[in-house]
Amino acid sequence: MGLLDSLLRGLVVRRPSAMDGDAPRGPLADRLREAEEALRSVMLPGYDVDIVSAGLVERIRVSRDGKSVMVVLGYSKSNPGCSFCRFISSVAWARIVRGTREALAARGFTRIVLVDGATGAEL
Repeated sequence: MGLLDSLLRGLVVRRPSAMDGDAPRGPLADRLREAEEALRSVMLPGYDVDIVSAGLVERIRVSRDGKSVMVVLGYSKSNPGCSFCRFISSVAWARIVRGTREALAARGFTRIVLVDGATGAEL
């Protein structure tokens, strides 16, 4: 079974912040919470808010073995017509992607797939 197949069969949370008393329980749910906690440590460049609270994390999936994670990130530029804004946005986006990978790796995820929510492309 391939990585994406494994991730697609894993535990899915569409809204990470919606984890409450009715949330799934067990080892996969624990790994999912670890992934969410890791993502909450990634700050949005230039702001005092993490990427989960800012709404950039659209979906988190954890594979059945708990070693792989796929995160769908959604990000829109503030002003697509402004070339300087596009530059700043691309720099911020690169920092977010790098920070996300580092935070998830620090929690023991060995296979990390980040996907652009707008295009479906792997980042």
